[in-house]
Amino acid sequence: MGYFYHFKRGDRVTIITGSYWRCTGVVDSAVFQRTIDHPDEYAPGYHIVLDSGPVVTVRWDEVAL
Repeated sequence: MGYFYHFKRGDRVTIITGSYWRCTGVVDSAVFQRTIDHPDEYAPGYHIVLDSGPVVTVRWDEVAL
């Protein structure tokens, strides 16, 4: 994993900015792709399974423990 990836599969995280601010969930995978808040650029990030059900893609700097 690269410099940007601080979490691994199964880690519980909180989204700290963006469309899903303050939502909590579990890391499913580390990815390098477009995200919900930045659809025109590729960036390192995570697929997060939210406690409310859906899976979202967020940038690496949008999540914290």
